[in-house]
Amino acid sequence: MKVQFVDRQSTSPALLDRAATLETLSAFRREWETVAEGDSLLDVCASVGLVLFDLTTRLSLSPQEQAHVLGDPLLFDAQRKVNGNSI
Repeated sequence: MKVQFVDRQSTSPALLDRAATLETLSAFRREWETVAEGDSLLDVCASVGLVLFDLTTRLSLSPQEQAHVLGDPLLFDAQRKVNGNSI
């Protein structure tokens, strides 16, 4: 089974390789485990918006796909935050 992401302007879906997607998500989890320093990831407090933004970036979604998934306001705020500008 392949995962498909489609945005409103897309004429054809972009297929993500399932193995690559699983590896991306596993790497993301491992990074959070490092940040948690042995604590359970269930106990880690984090910005949901930035986590979602990071996932869409790691999955190589296009800017249009990111806007579709996140919504324009969250995408704009996350980009400003990541680029070091205050919100």
